[in-house]
Amino acid sequence: MTHSSGTKAFSRKAGILTSLVAAAVLGVTACGAPNTSTAAASPSDAPSKPSKPIQLTILDGGGDLKGGGQAAIDAFVKANPDLVSGVTYQTAAATDVAGKILAQASGGSVSTSLVLGGPDVLGALEKQKLVTKQIPAYSSSLPDFSGIQDTGQSAFQNAGNGNGVLVNYDPNGPFLDYLPSLKASDVPTTPDALLAWAKANPGKFSYAQPANSGSGRAFIEALPYMLGDKDPSDPANGWAKTWAYLKELGKYVTSYPSSSSLLAQQFGSGQLELIPTIIAHDVSFRKAGTYPANTGIALFQDQNWITDGHYSMIPAGVSPQTLYVDLKLESYMVSADAQKDRLTTGVLTTANKNATVDNSGQAVKDFVQAWGRPDFYPQALKTGSARVPLTPDALQTAFKLWQENVGSSVGQ
Repeated sequence: MTHSSGTKAFSRKAGILTSLVAAAVLGVTACGAPNTSTAAASPSDAPSKPSKPIQLTILDGGGDLKGGGQAAIDAFVKANPDLVSGVTYQTAAATDVAGKILAQASGGSVSTSLVLGGPDVLGALEKQKLVTKQIPAYSSSLPDFSGIQDTGQSAFQNAGNGNGVLVNYDPNGPFLDYLPSLKASDVPTTPDALLAWAKANPGKFSYAQPANSGSGRAFIEALPYMLGDKDPSDPANGWAKTWAYLKELGKYVTSYPSSSSLLAQQFGSGQLELIPTIIAHDVSFRKAGTYPANTGIALFQDQNWITDGHYSMIPAGVSPQTLYVDLKLESYMVSADAQKDRLTTGVLTTANKNATVDNSGQAVKDFVQAWGRPDFYPQALKTGSARVPLTPDALQTAFKLWQENVGSSVGQ
């Protein structure tokens, strides 16, 4: 079934997303958190309040600044002139973050104060021991997470193995966006139907490179569940059907855009007619005018929600003064006041269970009414199964195998 132009209510088998997430948590420790042996050591010095305001440099490897992160940071800076004199914002592809921090560490001076990014960024930093282990070492300087996180949020927090603070959480996707010119009845909603559609419409379907795209990542992570692969948590040994499928699908793909933004531009211009997407992209790109406002939307018949989250991470080697300010900043970033602002940036959930659409003010309600597909998402999020994403290590393996098996042979 599909939903065209945000007007036709979607109905499938019922289920409660929170219950599905709760069930998924049982597998987080077993197949989720990175091994503690990869975590970086904490700095030798305890946090120390600076005697004068310091300059922060914040590196975003996951689009978190645009997703409400910068607004929260700016509010913190304004409220704490005794701690922060100013902020330098930097962005980088997720795949480049660890290299930047490693170069600083190798040079003997870590100039980046805080890193924002998803499990991929965290995993890359962990592998090279470039991230500070915050929990439990500095738990007394952070909020009591049990009071602000529900089951799904807590699962993501725990998957960070104490090396990051969850600042963004989203049921995510994938599902499909399609141009209004397509008939809803013609939109494929199974992997087999999608492959047949791509074959009949070469060059009109694509997804962004998974290493640089939340929607591309969600798409390849959902396929093992839909295709009935041996082990959806193991890209190396359990994705035989998925890699074969993606390679076959790639015969009808002209190119894989290097980012979600480029994919959105190609879709919005009509170069692509059908793409996999996630909630934040569907909402924010329609609001920005990159997509048509009446873009069609469809769930897969076997809908699998690959949940997503972003962390705030402190590079290993920052000064005690920077560490002190970082912990204060992170505590504010996860507060309900800071989190509610994210609800007008494209997500419909937050990293704080106490910040919801219903209690975050009229501006949030108006935004969701205008762009949040209120006749679609509330029901859609009760449909299908919620799945924990790949562990950071497994995700890096998936990226490598995708490039070897799929990306390197585009159109072949």
